[in-house]
Amino acid sequence: MIKYLCLLFFFTNIALANNKEYQLGPGDEIEILVYQESELKTLTKLSQSGQVDLPLIGQVKLEGLSVQQAKSLVEKRYADGYLLNPDVTIMVRSYRPFFIHGEVKTPGSYKYQAEINLEQAIALAGGLKDRASTSHWVIWRGFPRQSFTAQKSSQILPGDVIKINKSFF
Repeated sequence: MIKYLCLLFFFTNIALANNKEYQLGPGDEIEILVYQESELKTLTKLSQSGQVDLPLIGQVKLEGLSVQQAKSLVEKRYADGYLLNPDVTIMVRSYRPFFIHGEVKTPGSYKYQAEINLEQAIALAGGLKDRASTSHWVIWRGFPRQSFTAQKSSQILPGDVIKINKSFF
């Protein structure tokens, strides 16, 4: 059973990381491998400025890039005077948290869980306060941040910032 859950988590993480919509951001822990260059293997977190420090090439800004775009950028940087035809693999090992604030009982940051929706995120935050709106919820997502009105079934992604507004009635 534990083996099954680990595999499910692993494949869910791969699916999310391969999702064209998902963008890397500060707090994501990634592993970078370069084929046949074991000394370049790196396990790191994106800094608050969205950068990672890699052997030979130094600081590389990955914030806002998909995993595929980050792979291409790192390959290009290694090919620029360091390696011939580098083959880079990037895997997200752990995702940055999401945040929920406003009219919930326990606002704050929460560890990302695969396939979580807004209703479940509200439950993690202790539920709605008495004066909370039951429909006016906003999620900020992406780089640059864009907001949209959310529903109970809206999927939460790593780095999302959720605002639960007060009810006016």
